[in-house]
Amino acid sequence: MSIAIQLQNVTKRYKTGRSRTIVDLVAGSADAWRGREREVYSASRGAISSTIHALCDVSFEVPEGAGLGIIGRNGAGKTTLLKLISRVTWPTSGKVRVAGHVVSLIELGAGFHPELTGRENVYLGAGLFGLTRKAIDRQFDAIVQFADVERLIDTPMKRYSSGLYARLGFSVAIHSNPDIVLVDEVLSVGDASFRRRALEALRGLIASGKTVLFISHDMWNVRRLCSQILWMEDGGVRAYGDAGEIAERYMNEVNLQALANQGTALQSHRGGTGEVRYEVVETLDGNGQSSASFMQDDVMVVRATYTSTRRIEQPVFQIAIVDVDTGVVVTTASSAGSNGAGAVDGRGEIDVRFNHLPLRPRQYVLRLAITDRDQLASYDMVTAGPRFAISGQGGGVDSLVDEQDGLVTVPFEISHRPSAE
Repeated sequence: MSIAIQLQNVTKRYKTGRSRTIVDLVAGSADAWRGREREVYSASRGAISSTIHALCDVSFEVPEGAGLGIIGRNGAGKTTLLKLISRVTWPTSGKVRVAGHVVSLIELGAGFHPELTGRENVYLGAGLFGLTRKAIDRQFDAIVQFADVERLIDTPMKRYSSGLYARLGFSVAIHSNPDIVLVDEVLSVGDASFRRRALEALRGLIASGKTVLFISHDMWNVRRLCSQILWMEDGGVRAYGDAGEIAERYMNEVNLQALANQGTALQSHRGGTGEVRYEVVETLDGNGQSSASFMQDDVMVVRATYTSTRRIEQPVFQIAIVDVDTGVVVTTASSAGSNGAGAVDGRGEIDVRFNHLPLRPRQYVLRLAITDRDQLASYDMVTAGPRFAISGQGGGVDSLVDEQDGLVTVPFEISHRPSAE
């Protein structure tokens, strides 16, 4: 199989900016006179290294026709990697080999002029990607139709919204006959229908033998598009391999770190009149032990203590599970009706037991409320309470494709009955 992209021992270093005060410049120059590496000096922070290592000894190969997801925290070196591959910048050391016509979608609409119309910018942008005018003529209708900007195509682009700007920029790029497409978080712009069309277009490119490198913090989009993942950390390669395995490792680590760093959540994002308040809320496993990480189908108990400042007749306690990334309410447990409490006065405690969690691997947050029995008055409202994470079981993330995504796993059976004709 032919190799589309190859990096061998690539390192990229940048020089930091230097203080402009005379005292700091003289102090920094003293080391240079002594033959030492020059440092940046700040009156407030002292000596600061003058070199930033964006990439450190990075090596990997990408075959033709592959979809490679690039993940990692901010500052891990992901965008620098794409800039090297697209020849926007050059490595300090090492070799970068690229075979084919590269289209970089690091910033959608780069090269567009706001005073020109959409039509004029299509010819401008596609020309920058290397298309001739005749080639643009042949692709023009498809570009405009994909971007869904027919009505505004002869309007100056300064009148476009940021979403329309991004649509047209993406459409021009993917219709420019690329061999390699570099995508950096650009699908965060635009509406849901456009993002789906964009993902389908990228999948179509991969299916036709093109190579796509895709940077995103949205692991579900990465899994929909990519079969391999490159995990960057501190300018180096943390892991490179099967997308299902790497995505699950990454999500589990990020989830656990986020849960470890969360402080007391009940004091923020809070409303209500205050006659009854939640005091302590925690998540427990089936054995009654405090836990913030669960496996699919585990038992989870939410235990909440409360305090009322006066006697309240039949308050309603509500606890909702909300997906952190989308804000979608997965389910709500309520003490209304047959589960209702009697009068409360002073301190008390409630348990909500979820006997099995059919949730997909990701992070969730508890949203809590206490209302009157008619659910008209709100005594307490915590919109962002404690978080918990569902961890995969070796392949849980790998099974997430467009036809099987979502927040919950619902058992189902499929039967097929061919026609008797």
